Amino acid sequence: MAKILIIEDHGVVRDGINCILVQEPGLEVSGLAESGRQAMELIVSGLRPEIVLCDLHLGDRCGVDLVRELKQLIPEAHVIMLTVEASEHYLSEAFRVGAKGYILKEADSEELIYASRKVMQGKYFICTGLAKQFKNRLIGQSDIPVMQPAVELSERESEVLHLLADGFTNIEVADRLFTSKRTVEGHRLSLLQKTGTRNGLELIKVAMLQGLLKIPKKAI
Repeated sequence: MAKILIIEDHGVVRDGINCILVQEPGLEVSGLAESGRQAMELIVSGLRPEIVLCDLHLGDRCGVDLVRELKQLIPEAHVIMLTVEASEHYLSEAFRVGAKGYILKEADSEELIYASRKVMQGKYFICTGLAKQFKNRLIGQSDIPVMQPAVELSERESEVLHLLADGFTNIEVADRLFTSKRTVEGHRLSLLQKTGTRNGLELIKVAMLQGLLKIPKKAI
């Protein structure tokens, strides 16, 4: 059972995340904190969460600074930043201090659960919403240096890649392709392995540069 600490200063959001996670087998919410100070008090008092969901902007301090402090006390914890910030600056800062995941608050419950399980496996996770924004920025650049594809994708892998790049979650991709979520997860893992990437954002970037994603002509 993976213990989770939720650090979020908005009560409605905090309670909503709690309601989602408490119903999920294998996940247990062991702590709720509305501020950085309260989170630190829980850790000092002996709470040892395996997953920490932390808001990027808390009322009493920056979430990145808090993660840096938490990682000194509980280095084994897997931290996921939960935020409205789609900036690559915040993304890189979060990973630099030890975060393993970065999710926009617009993400659905399925993606939040999926991210929690992935970081527990020691993997990094970036939400599909951010990957989609990154792809759209690349599409807006007419001078993208497209290389010849270094890998070959099956027709189904290509379909999954394009849907992920459009911001669909695994379960939404499964619905559109009339297959199971587990099958989509298998294709996503295959895509990461074939491209040598670690997460959704990096996958989209490499796929764009290698010509694995078709860029609409009207966007160039």
